[in-house]
Amino acid sequence: MKTLRLIVVVSLCLGFGCKSRVLTNTPRSAIEQLLLSGAVDRALDNFDLPNLAGWKVHVDFTNLKTFDVEYVRLATRVRVARLGATLVEKAEEADYTVEIACGGLGTEFKSSFVGLPPMPVPNSPVATPEAAVYRSGEQTGIVKLLIFVHQKGRLLSAAHYYAKCDRDESVLLWQNYQKSDNIREGWERSDQKISEKKKQP
Repeated sequence: MKTLRLIVVVSLCLGFGCKSRVLTNTPRSAIEQLLLSGAVDRALDNFDLPNLAGWKVHVDFTNLKTFDVEYVRLATRVRVARLGATLVEKAEEADYTVEIACGGLGTEFKSSFVGLPPMPVPNSPVATPEAAVYRSGEQTGIVKLLIFVHQKGRLLSAAHYYAKCDRDESVLLWQNYQKSDNIREGWERSDQKISEKKKQP
């Protein structure tokens, strides 16, 4: 009888197996990358030069050294094209040349805390838990671009374009809230467009 019970227990254990998967993290968080690309988008939105409309334009990235350089390059080309210019690959074929350099592209983080921090307990390796009345953390992507537009060296425009993209998380008496989340605004607009398309007959 004991042998039969043992067989039943072993069978049940083998029958109720479990699955697991490996969890990994990328070297850079998606939030960081979205903050940086969001700041770049906002800076380029401020670049408005109607004089380029209808002309052939070569975009020169020789002096562009920054994080996410591939995104900055393509976003710049898209912006110039949206201004009505025709993009050309060779400078000698262009009416105007647009040169771009980055004076800074990165994130900064600010935090604040009101409450009791963890306190050591005498003769115990465990500290008291943190008691936060208010805690906030704000991460911001910031960019500075210099865009120089010329016609074979003859100045048409040269200006700096600054922008930032924000996201914060705050806790007040164990309640989470957010004052700003520029990243969420982007994907909420995208979700809304998808929902509207699904509703269309």
